[in-house]
Amino acid sequence: MLLATRGPAGSSELIAWSTLLPGAGLLLAALYQAKRGWPLADMKKGARAETTIGQAIEYALTPDSCAVAHHVEEVAPIGDIDHLVATPNGLWVIETKHARVPRRDFPKVLRNIAANVEEVRQWAPGTPVTGCLVFGSDGQKRPKPTYAHGKETIRAFADRNALVRALRKEARQSGGSPELAKRVWALGRLETLDQPGSESGSCPPT
Repeated sequence: MLLATRGPAGSSELIAWSTLLPGAGLLLAALYQAKRGWPLADMKKGARAETTIGQAIEYALTPDSCAVAHHVEEVAPIGDIDHLVATPNGLWVIETKHARVPRRDFPKVLRNIAANVEEVRQWAPGTPVTGCLVFGSDGQKRPKPTYAHGKETIRAFADRNALVRALRKEARQSGGSPELAKRVWALGRLETLDQPGSESGSCPPT
């Protein structure tokens, strides 16, 4: 996923390209810094602060048994988990692709998702874990509803709206584990969990 920040014109584009092409990102950052006179360290701190506040807002608006952590490495044996989501029904391991995956690379993508799903099962024994692949760009060839890799059945979504509908349906159900949700928030390094008297809210009606 792209990390975009708000600020003077051009800053979001710089951060977005930096996530896609780390080497080119450093060069672009140096050029942008020279042009604008902005210290690169300050830009990184600004992006980090916006990410932290964004997740705090998610925490405030989310029911007690739901949670989300982004770019999770602690329970990912391969790379990272783009999004780890807790709902009353269990956990979702979500892999995001901005464009269609070449046929030769698709088995590897499924293998990575399956490996991360298994690791999350070890992290949360007894909790149902769903692996899924979602495409972030519209206009892609519609994927099959599910793909099999070994014993895993991995769900696929053609776009973010389809994923949102599925997650929203689960989030509205009763039950779930607030303690598990807190563990997921902690993987996202959410500082509000450490503050005395912090409380999660509930999602507004849609």
